[in-house]
Amino acid sequence: MLPPAETSGVEIGRRALLLSIGALALTLIVPVLGLALGVFAVIVCFRAWRTLSRKRSSVLMPVLGALVAAFSIVLAASVTWFQTYFSGELTAYNECMKGAGTTTAQQACVSHLERAMESKLSFIPQGTLRLPFPP
Repeated sequence: MLPPAETSGVEIGRRALLLSIGALALTLIVPVLGLALGVFAVIVCFRAWRTLSRKRSSVLMPVLGALVAAFSIVLAASVTWFQTYFSGELTAYNECMKGAGTTTAQQACVSHLERAMESKLSFIPQGTLRLPFPP
């Protein structure tokens, strides 16, 4: 049986960075899976960082990977919280949009969503929330 092949420092760092970029991309598609992959990417980045420090190689890629993965985790956690907290309002909005056949009806659905979100967020004055684009 052959011993495991040695991987170069650049390859270890590259894998960690690519995993972090993958976590960020997956966060934009499915936030919960991006959150899980982001946590895994942070673990891989820190292991790569430790390995490269022992080899006296550059730790730039694992550090960048850890930063990208941390951003991915924060973004995925924020989006997941938002979807969970406003799940009732977003469900009502989707049902409203199913029956909205005109632009005016669609604008009324967006307006109803804005009012529902304002009522859930007590620190926002009534009538001031304007979504920059419809969800």
